[in-house]
Amino acid sequence: MNPPESSEHPWDVVIIGGGPAGSSAATTLAQAGRKVLVLEKEKFPRFHIGESLLPYNRQVYEELGVWEKISQAGFMRKKGAQFLLGDGTRKVRLDFSKGSFTEFPEAVQVERAKFDNILLTHSQECGAEVRQESLVQDLQVDADGVAVKYRDKEGASHQVKAKFLIDASGLSNFTANRENRRTYYAEHKKIAIFNHFAGVDMPQGEEYGDILVIRRNNSWFWMIPLEDDKVSVGLVMDRGDFQALGQEPRQVFEEAVRTTPAVQERFTKVAPPASVHVATDFSYRNNSLVSDRVIRAGDASGFIDPVFSSGVLLATTSGRQAGLVADEAIKLGESMTPAMQAYETDTRNRIGQYWQFIERFYTQPFAQLFFQPSNRFKMMCSINAVLAGCTRLPFHVRMRLRLFFGLVWLHKKFGIAEQIPIK
Repeated sequence: MNPPESSEHPWDVVIIGGGPAGSSAATTLAQAGRKVLVLEKEKFPRFHIGESLLPYNRQVYEELGVWEKISQAGFMRKKGAQFLLGDGTRKVRLDFSKGSFTEFPEAVQVERAKFDNILLTHSQECGAEVRQESLVQDLQVDADGVAVKYRDKEGASHQVKAKFLIDASGLSNFTANRENRRTYYAEHKKIAIFNHFAGVDMPQGEEYGDILVIRRNNSWFWMIPLEDDKVSVGLVMDRGDFQALGQEPRQVFEEAVRTTPAVQERFTKVAPPASVHVATDFSYRNNSLVSDRVIRAGDASGFIDPVFSSGVLLATTSGRQAGLVADEAIKLGESMTPAMQAYETDTRNRIGQYWQFIERFYTQPFAQLFFQPSNRFKMMCSINAVLAGCTRLPFHVRMRLRLFFGLVWLHKKFGIAEQIPIK
C-alpha cells in the first residue's frame, strides 16, 4: 500500500466532486492561478440524470471559457419547453426566443456522461489536477487549513492539505451530512423512476428539441430528447403514493405510461424497459452553506425537484461563485469572509426562486391558471425568464411574478378561472 501523500506543499483548494459544480469551481480557481485538486469518486464518463439545460447556462460557460467546446459537441438544441396535461387536452409552450425579458434564446439538451466529461476535462486543461476514482473518507479543519483523507482505486489511503475545501459532492452531501445539516422538505418526499428510451415520438419542426413536462394529478413525467432516437423519460411522484401501490418501480412506470394519454401516444413504438433507475427523497436543504474554510456548492448546497430543469444552472452558478469567493478569501488570508456569507445568501435566493414555482406546481390552482395562460401585463414573459434560468430578475419582472402568484391565491379562494381537471 502506498504511504500517505506528503503535505509539505499544500494545495490552495481541494474540491470534492467533479460534476458541474466541482468543475466550474476548479476552472474558476485554476484560471485565477490557484493550485487546485479535484477528488472525484467515479470514473468519467459516467451516467447521470439531469440532461436539460437552461438558456442562461451559457452565460456561466462563456465566463469559464468552455462554451465553444459545448456548442461544438453536437448536443441537441433546445428552443423551448412544453407543459402538457396528462390527458392531452391542454398544452403550454414557452419559446425562449420570444420572452420579453429573456436574453438568451436557446439552450441544449445534453447526455450528462459526455457533457460532464467536457467540463471536467476543461478544468484539467486550465490547470486543475483531477484524480478520479478517489473516494473522500475523512476531513479535518483547523486554524491552518483543511486535511482531506481519501482512498484511490487501488485501495491505498492518502492525505492532502489545502487552505480551503469546496464540497461539490452532489447528493452524497459529504460535509453537511458529517455535520448533520441536511433537512428534507417534509411535504416533498418524492421518488423518480427513469431511463433512456428509443422509439419515442417527440415533436418535430420548430418544436424539435423541446423538453416535455407532462402534468398528472399528483405526479409528472419528463421527456428530454438527447439524440434523434434517444429520449430521457422519467416519472416523479410522491414516495407515499409509490409505496401504496406495492409494485416494483418498473411496473409503476409502465402503468403510469399506459394511463397517461399524453405519454402513451408517444410510446407506441417503445419497447418496455428491462430495468429502470430510481432516486428517492432527493429534495433537501442544508442549514449552512459555509463554515471556516469550507464552501458547499451545487447539490451539496441543497437539491430541489427537477421539474424546471434548474439543477445544472444552480450547480454551475454556485460552483463559479464558490471558486471566486474562495480565491478572495485566500488572498485576504481569512477563513471566513463577507463574500462567503454573501455567497450563501445568493445561493439560497437562487434556489428559492425556483422553489416558489415547485411548491405551487403540485397545487391545483397553480396548474389551472398555468394551463390557461394569459400574457396580460407580460406575466407569462416573466415566467419565461425564470424558466430560462435568469436568476437576477429586474424589479418589474419580480412584480409581474408576484401578480401571477397573487392570481393563483385568488383562484384558490374564489375560483376566478375555469376549474379545468388536472389528470
